[in-house]
Amino acid sequence: MVTQSELRKETYRYLLDILGKLPANISSENWIQVIPLEEFRLLKEGVADPSPALVALLKDLLKGVINEETIDLHLVTPFKKYASE
Repeated sequence: MVTQSELRKETYRYLLDILGKLPANISSENWIQVIPLEEFRLLKEGVADPSPALVALLKDLLKGVINEETIDLHLVTPFKKYASE
């Protein structure tokens, strides 16, 4: 069974992977927004779930690159189990 901490760390690796695949020449108004690096650190260390604000920001930033359902699959759905505990 995967622990919540391991799940968070896996989410961090997923985010690094998808953000690393973005084209360098992407021109979007969304880049004006700032991704909170503290949340990335907390995910990397396995101590916090992705916040709703981070999920919304990434959906907006990655619009047209990755669909919302895929983002939900990796950043929302896995943590629903733990939210009810």
